[in-house]
Amino acid sequence: MKLLLVVTLAAVTVPILAQPHHHAHAHLRRSVNKREAAVATVYYPGPVQTVVVYELDGHPISEEDVRQGIQNGTLVWGNDGILSSSIAMPVATAPPGPVTIQEPEPTQATPAPEETSSVAPAPNQPEPEPEPSSAPLPSPSQPDDHHGDCADCDKEFPNNKYFCDSFPLGYGAIPLINEGLGGWSGIQDPQHRQSDGFDEIVTVPKGSCADGTCCSPGTFCSYGCPNPYLKMSFPKMQGRTKQSVGGLYCNENGKLQMAEGSLGKTLCGKGSEHMVVKVRNDLPDPVSICRTDYPGTESMTIPLTVSPGETAELANPNQGGYYFWDDKPTSAQYYINNKGVPEKDACTWGSSDKTAGNWAPLNFGTSWDDINMNMGFPSLAPNNPTTDAKLDFTVTFTGDGIQNACRYNGHTKKFCQGPANDYSQCDNAAGCTAAVKAGNTLTLVFTE
Repeated sequence: MKLLLVVTLAAVTVPILAQPHHHAHAHLRRSVNKREAAVATVYYPGPVQTVVVYELDGHPISEEDVRQGIQNGTLVWGNDGILSSSIAMPVATAPPGPVTIQEPEPTQATPAPEETSSVAPAPNQPEPEPEPSSAPLPSPSQPDDHHGDCADCDKEFPNNKYFCDSFPLGYGAIPLINEGLGGWSGIQDPQHRQSDGFDEIVTVPKGSCADGTCCSPGTFCSYGCPNPYLKMSFPKMQGRTKQSVGGLYCNENGKLQMAEGSLGKTLCGKGSEHMVVKVRNDLPDPVSICRTDYPGTESMTIPLTVSPGETAELANPNQGGYYFWDDKPTSAQYYINNKGVPEKDACTWGSSDKTAGNWAPLNFGTSWDDINMNMGFPSLAPNNPTTDAKLDFTVTFTGDGIQNACRYNGHTKKFCQGPANDYSQCDNAAGCTAAVKAGNTLTLVFTE
């Protein structure tokens, strides 16, 4: 017995201007100058009217009966995406459920012969292997303890298997529902694709396609990885004017594949093993720390919210083994929001009146220099020139093996550091950078 879900959509296409956003990304512990993004016209789906109709063996059935059937176990969703009976036996031998789904009376005057238990169950026939669909087969498994446990992150991603309009759950990547892009952290569509690099890159605006259909052939569909993992898929060729591009590539078949510059065969990979970076929240309120989608849209959309009393691990790349921007190694960059700012406001493009997202007061950058110094270099810096806002709590670098430790004082609004953690050298604006020896753990501690 099959239940068919019929969805009718009515949509319009609306042109808008994709506005440039301005923020910095840390490259070798320093912020680069803000880059002006090109203004491009982007077409995106307008308001959509959805009509849902349920059919049971060709006859309409109410949504209430469907819900009750699912609740009492007489109906289940099958692997093919169609709701079906949960009992794989003839109807006459199925145990009755507390709720019976009523079908319309037959049109014939004489009722059809009744099935009896003497009818032998049909033998189980092997089902043909289904054609890959837009619904990913693996079930998602994400870290739930903030300590980097992600079993799915080690699974190889199968190229050319999943359709582009569905986020690939089950391989470690985390769907970012708040962005309204079907789980993607960003979608880029370079209009110029020549040997000198990508250019005229159209970035799909936030909220354009909750169903994921903006991830279409020719686009790069970026994603977030759970801390302490980093995105592994990005093209070898990058922006002609130093723009960064990242994510899975949607090929001409409308299927997802790892970009040709990818670092391995998994969507997510762990950062440096030479140094561990953690954050501990000793405040009475939660704090959201948002990592940039890099390489990619460079939006601060990859979330981590640390509740009072919690400790979490952050991603920290090896400079020599990760993404190079303009032939220079890069670091992971985080936006630290004021305490209590909701994650949905903190880890997305914001506006100056909220002092959140790209307007958050403080930046934190970190990487391990395995090219020259064999040391880690974490740094704190004000989010200038984007905003003059000041963080409303104190951030302190703690741990063994830290040289010239760094602190942002939430009371004086100054950046301080010094030998033996005395924090005697203070400055109002410059920020500060510490050094961490191999085998040690740096912890950012949040206090009043």
